[in-house]
Amino acid sequence: MTPARSYLVPCRHGKGKIIADEQTVNDINTVSDFLTSPNNALDYTSSNADTVYVLAGNAILPLAETLFDHLATYSSTEPAVLVISGGIGHSTSYLYEAVKRHPKYRSLYPKIDGKSEAETLHIILLEYWPRISSSIDAGELTLLIDQQSTNCGANAVESKKLLDRSGIWPRSLYIVQDPTMHRRTAASFEKIYAEDERSQTHGMPILLPSSFTPHLSLSLSDDQAICWCLDRESCNGRQIGEGELWDVERFVSLVMGEIPRLRDDKTGYGPKGAGFISHVNIPAEVEGAWARLSDTFAVRKA
Repeated sequence: MTPARSYLVPCRHGKGKIIADEQTVNDINTVSDFLTSPNNALDYTSSNADTVYVLAGNAILPLAETLFDHLATYSSTEPAVLVISGGIGHSTSYLYEAVKRHPKYRSLYPKIDGKSEAETLHIILLEYWPRISSSIDAGELTLLIDQQSTNCGANAVESKKLLDRSGIWPRSLYIVQDPTMHRRTAASFEKIYAEDERSQTHGMPILLPSSFTPHLSLSLSDDQAICWCLDRESCNGRQIGEGELWDVERFVSLVMGEIPRLRDDKTGYGPKGAGFISHVNIPAEVEGAWARLSDTFAVRKA
């Protein structure tokens, strides 16, 4: 009899601890590497005109912090644009929880409870990065807020609508997103801009997805338990703590759900399927890793 699959490796012990072997960990990391590539560091030396930063709402707060730090020290004769994108969707509660347990931001929880993801991140920005507010007031930075989008594709559609209304055609477009949705979000932006006829006359924006690559490892102190490889976790040089990440079970569930979405077939999100994203090439080694993992983990339907 074939054992039932679940979102967890069947053998668990201790809260949040999943039991696995080295091959399983390597396969998860292989898929994670793919999902978070290409990955572009925020450029502190560039002074290109028409630079746009899109922060897609998500619960991994170090991503927002890194971008806000960058914009607080942004120095250029050319103004930049920040779009904070995110309404209220099925993952918004995770952002609320991230704020609620954060040692610095938890005092803001009464203000953000029930707010959109974009509003939540905007409140954090205003409270802790006053230099950015000064840049906005001085015309050095344009801030646009999207409270409509509830998924990766909508992040792209609604962000572009805001930019179009403001007469902004990006030359360079940084896309800051949760690592597990990094590649899908970039493919959504690629599709929406490629379909605009102005890409032929103005030039396609240079898409610069920016995130970090999460890795798991086997615990040295707890045989076969999966844990975060925290010495690897950094976001543009900012060290990330375990409490700022997903629990391992949710991370694996998210990773497993992405490959079916990215496939360009009748059930995927590519042009041959739902048509939500541009074509994505999935390497054979990634498909192989995902197939081995799917023998143990259930896959959330796309």
